[in-house]
Amino acid sequence: MAGSSKAFRKHGTYVYEVPATIARYGTTALTIEAMKEAQMSHAWVRIHAQGPYPTNEKRSIAAFIDALKKADIAVAGWGWCQGSDATADAKLAVKELKSFGLSDYVADIEHGVHGANWELSEITNFCTRVRAGVSGSFGITTFPLIDWHEPELMTAALSIVDMFNPQIYWHHFPNKKMVTQFKRSGGAAYRQNQAPEYVDLCLDRWTKLMGGVQKDIVVTGQAYWGEGVPPFSQQAAEDKLDEFLPGWSGYGRIIGMNWWHFGGGSSMSHRMRNSINKAGLGNKKYG
Repeated sequence: MAGSSKAFRKHGTYVYEVPATIARYGTTALTIEAMKEAQMSHAWVRIHAQGPYPTNEKRSIAAFIDALKKADIAVAGWGWCQGSDATADAKLAVKELKSFGLSDYVADIEHGVHGANWELSEITNFCTRVRAGVSGSFGITTFPLIDWHEPELMTAALSIVDMFNPQIYWHHFPNKKMVTQFKRSGGAAYRQNQAPEYVDLCLDRWTKLMGGVQKDIVVTGQAYWGEGVPPFSQQAAEDKLDEFLPGWSGYGRIIGMNWWHFGGGSSMSHRMRNSINKAGLGNKKYG
């Protein structure tokens, strides 16, 4: 595997909204204690949206980042990247990363979501500028089954980034269309509606996309509910997590496993945390 930093390795989580996450656990100290109980060694904290956060919100994010660092939890900053002005997106990412005293960055690039629009030249421009401005490791978080989401965009980033982070939210996948279209190496079929099978499928397709180029992969798993039609229920999300954790053993294929996301709104229920804690993900043998 390539040489991504500690902030991308082993077990961790996304932190979406710092105040809401802290409110879920009560205090910053209790939030970090819960991370430690889950054997988490990294956290990806959101440091910008389409623009920078207001000053008062930045203060709370900075204080949380400092507390994580003091607890020996490595921190990467992440933010949404819209693509309407790739140069401005890159400048924002680098500026905010430095303002929070961080060296590792994850760009959230999801073409077509919330009006985001990316072209090949914009991906190259953005990634080149961010790579030049980031002193640590640089990754992209994006879609899971990459064949269905403009794979050429990620191919354009392949030679520039250190890591890709497919957001493998398993819901009821693989569905019938997926298992009909894709087969394992050697021709074996993927099993429908099985969380471990969906992770295998997505990783297999990312491996094909990279075509022998060695890039680190971090998988983000589903620790939330509420999306879909009808909405995916909390119990369904908990059941699927309990299906994945004992059923998947491919940790040697990835450098890290993390979760969307650690707290606030419809995410990381008590049952989910208990299941994750019992799985001992900090002790898995990652690639």
